[in-house]
Amino acid sequence: MRISTVTIFDQNVSSMNRQQAEFMKVGQQMSTGRRVVNPSDDPQAAARAVGVGQSIAVTQQYTDARVSARNSLSQQESVLNSVGDMLTRAKTLMVQASNGTLSETDRISVSSEMEGVYEALVGLANTTDGTGRYVFGGYRDGEAPFTRAADGTVQFEGSTEMRQERVDGDRLMEVGHTGNDIFLTALSNARPAVDGTPANTNLFASFENAIAALRADEGTLSDADRKDVFSNVMREFDNAQDNTLTKRASLGARLNELDTLDLVAGNRTLGYEQQLSDLVDLDYVQAASDYSLRMVGLQAAQKAFVDIKGLSLFNYLR
Repeated sequence: MRISTVTIFDQNVSSMNRQQAEFMKVGQQMSTGRRVVNPSDDPQAAARAVGVGQSIAVTQQYTDARVSARNSLSQQESVLNSVGDMLTRAKTLMVQASNGTLSETDRISVSSEMEGVYEALVGLANTTDGTGRYVFGGYRDGEAPFTRAADGTVQFEGSTEMRQERVDGDRLMEVGHTGNDIFLTALSNARPAVDGTPANTNLFASFENAIAALRADEGTLSDADRKDVFSNVMREFDNAQDNTLTKRASLGARLNELDTLDLVAGNRTLGYEQQLSDLVDLDYVQAASDYSLRMVGLQAAQKAFVDIKGLSLFNYLR
């Protein structure tokens, strides 16, 4: 069988191209740090890596959702802390107003401060977050949850259902409380009056009643009736403060749950990343050895081609 010069050249070129391709492949692996650069390198590992990568992405989405939920819960917790301070000050003013020796001028002064606390409380109830959403608006967080009626009283216009965030695969969490829960809803442990009359569940109405009683003169409201109003309002403030503490405890429990979910998700992500590394990452020791081997193979193929190319029958003629 006769082998032509062209055939010899083609075979050597093919050998060099193959050696160079393998050499460049190892070099690409070392530059990227990945054993599987293209799906064809290891189809099974590449397919599994796609699934693991999707799991990591989903875990990250839940992590982002928890950041959003934590921000909402923390802001509500901060606002409720301020609400508690407002109620403490209001109770102090009620104790002061209940003093039988208080003059009408003193009552007007107390009513002015009480009205300031009342307006501050309305402001807290209409708190917005950094994106312009109303914290206590529920699903209707694009509008102020509390507005003024024609008679000047405060009424709730928000949603009674709170927004929810999916903070993990099977956990849908309410990211706070609505204004209705905080300022208008009756407590299960609300303390009724001595005569059994249910406690007022509208915190703003309690302030409005207190301010009206403080400003009423003796011809409009007797001292005995005024004391009854003050007593009821004080009891309602106590109920509201209990409610505030209960809701803050609920927010704190959810914040703690988010911390736990973060810890679990962190461990889960580490597991996914280890799986991904096992599937596609490069063993640098093995790669360095392969790199050297491929380099030697390429150099040998190149030298063989040069040697064969220089051969000619005329070199042996004398």
